Amino acid sequence: MRIKLLFILTLLFTCIACDKEHKDFTVKTIQLNHYRPHGLPKQLLYLKVLENDGTTVLAETDQYPSEYTLPARFTVHPQLSLPLYAQNFTIQLWGDVTGFLGECEVNMHNYKIVFPIEMEVDNEELGVSLSGSWQ
Repeated sequence: MRIKLLFILTLLFTCIACDKEHKDFTVKTIQLNHYRPHGLPKQLLYLKVLENDGTTVLAETDQYPSEYTLPARFTVHPQLSLPLYAQNFTIQLWGDVTGFLGECEVNMHNYKIVFPIEMEVDNEELGVSLSGSWQ
């Protein structure tokens, strides 16, 4: 009996995941997990979300003092709705004193998500987690 119930629930979750292919994902917050400071001065950090062309800014975040501990959660302004699996984008870290600090690309084709609570993206210079909801 329990095996049948487990199978039915698994099948239901799979159908829900397939249904997300043509939905929009709204990015509400970005959590900064790590970055390479390299002896930088104290400054206010913020993130930019850019289209893959690297020039069009889609959204920015509030600021966070660099001397505080990580991880730090940033609110995205405006909340960003993206067609999941269709549009790649780039997240850049900026400082108000030093300017550009690093970036990482979010390749949406790498994600098959049933319930997207957090998506983690990182490289050597920057690591972030994206949180949001379906529309």
